Amino acid sequence: MKIDITEYEKRYTFELESVTQLCGQNIIKKTYILESLRRYFSTYKYREEKNKWRDNVRVDDEVIGRKFFTIFSVNGISEILMMIKWSKQSLMVEYVKQLMQKFDWQMHLRMINEELEEMFQMMNGDLSQLGDVELSYAMSDVWDMIQKSRVTGSNETLLEDKGNYELLLIFLNLIEEVIKADPKKMLVIIENVDHLVSRKEYTDILSKLQIIGMKYDVYFVLTTSIDGYVGCDKELCSGITIFGNEDFQMPEFDEISKYIYENYPYNKRLSEKQLQNDLKKIIHRIGQKEFLCSVEENVVCKLINQLLMLHEKWKYSENLAEIAFLKA
Repeated sequence: MKIDITEYEKRYTFELESVTQLCGQNIIKKTYILESLRRYFSTYKYREEKNKWRDNVRVDDEVIGRKFFTIFSVNGISEILMMIKWSKQSLMVEYVKQLMQKFDWQMHLRMINEELEEMFQMMNGDLSQLGDVELSYAMSDVWDMIQKSRVTGSNETLLEDKGNYELLLIFLNLIEEVIKADPKKMLVIIENVDHLVSRKEYTDILSKLQIIGMKYDVYFVLTTSIDGYVGCDKELCSGITIFGNEDFQMPEFDEISKYIYENYPYNKRLSEKQLQNDLKKIIHRIGQKEFLCSVEENVVCKLINQLLMLHEKWKYSENLAEIAFLKA
């Protein structure tokens, strides 16, 4: 599914897969793209005069309805907590409402209603001595009572004390449960996820998103800009778009592998694993000017790191053809 975002004459394009990774160092472009998606697929009201946001989203070259996706967007732990905690717009409230529709919940509500009714009858028996007055309540008051609940960890621990990775997993589990009970086309944006979790945790999150994406009609859009935060395997490669000075849509993994092999400075075939590791390290520099580090820059960095007791050796013995290619 091709997504086009316009900013007056400018156009930004990416392929929307079940897991989409927007990479690269042009944070301004990525921020504008996400804000455009949030405004378009929400209840945001556009100004009447001409502006860059109005109808600036296209799907497969067509203008689509603003309810095409149900959208959830988080940027940072505070917004993830808002989705998990008890509030009018949280996912937790939507999930609990779905739980309330189950028969056993209805049975318990009737039992609560009967107990409350008996309690009110006893109180009103005493109140009648004052005159023609009594207390009353409605079944909706029971839901009001539930709405005054608060979400905590086990043993009354605070959600704020949980780690970023655990909170993100709770959020994703909520997404899965909500869409399981109420299937719909959903767009989930997780902005700057590389600021929240480790590289290993990011890899685990990608695996979970792939599983959810295979089961349901849900699309995840992640943005990262820190080296190493990307999944480049065969299933994820075509969902990567890099935004730099120039933008680049990654093709299928086999296609990029073939291009690298056919154009490498000498006859060298990188293994699938090696190419994936190389792409992880350089993905955010694709499309970026002045992307190569000089020998001098590496020396300066190593000298400073030695003060911090961080020691790393140059691991590669370069082929002359590789050096000639880099100098060309």
